[in-house]
Amino acid sequence: MTTANWRRLGWESPIWELVRYYLSITTNEERGAFVKVLKAESVAKVGKVKLALEGEVASQLVEYLDFRRTLWDAAERLLRTEDEAKAYCQKNFNELPKTSQTQNQEHHQSSKAMVLTTTRLSEAACREFGMAIEPSPQRRCVWVAGQRLHVTARNLDGAIPGLVDPFLVWEIKEYWGMTSGGSKMSDAVYECALVGRELRDFEKRTKLHVEHAVLLDGKAQWTSRKSDLLRFYDLYHQGLIDLLIVGREVETVWQPFVKSVIGKHGPTPRSLRIAKTPK
Repeated sequence: MTTANWRRLGWESPIWELVRYYLSITTNEERGAFVKVLKAESVAKVGKVKLALEGEVASQLVEYLDFRRTLWDAAERLLRTEDEAKAYCQKNFNELPKTSQTQNQEHHQSSKAMVLTTTRLSEAACREFGMAIEPSPQRRCVWVAGQRLHVTARNLDGAIPGLVDPFLVWEIKEYWGMTSGGSKMSDAVYECALVGRELRDFEKRTKLHVEHAVLLDGKAQWTSRKSDLLRFYDLYHQGLIDLLIVGREVETVWQPFVKSVIGKHGPTPRSLRIAKTPK
């Protein structure tokens, strides 16, 4: 199946819990045995229990696991080095990204190149539509719909048009430096999964859909955490993320996406309003 078809299964499909279980299996031998039983009996063997899988769930799970293995090569090519990300900022915005400071001066002081790129491209799109933006939230996002309230579990990295009832929110997970990534990468997956799951729960109760995007970058760090990066693709195919941007995709995909979302919710671009104004 294609990416779109996987997403059509929906975030509540039993396939996604089965994928998570498969990934929790620690040895290749055990994973092979799990898939063997799955193909032969259309059941998922969990410990000593065999879960009967209805319909096409077993065959779809096998197909998704095969599909998942094809995702890494493209992702690796998309990830940028810190110098590449900074060079894009310098060339396109005539600006170098700020550096995130750590208390340990021996630790790599990472630039915020993806933050700068996302912010500048989003601001340009919002100006075109005359739309407000909150590019650096210092508080949590809040929605009220159908007499129900939802507040994000933590601060996010951007919202349009603001922190109250935004229709687009995003999270940025960029990690630079030449050392390998650590548990922070796994934490990033869990953080984004939590935000996405809570938004989908709120949508189920209120019918209010909020676009949730995640942007990743940092070649040296993410290539050392292949399993964590692929889990982001699982979140995307599950539907807990509406757009997943990896590395240099931000340069071509992000701004058109922002414009398309604003177009669904906001005013007509100023250029079109001017064109329609009678002489």
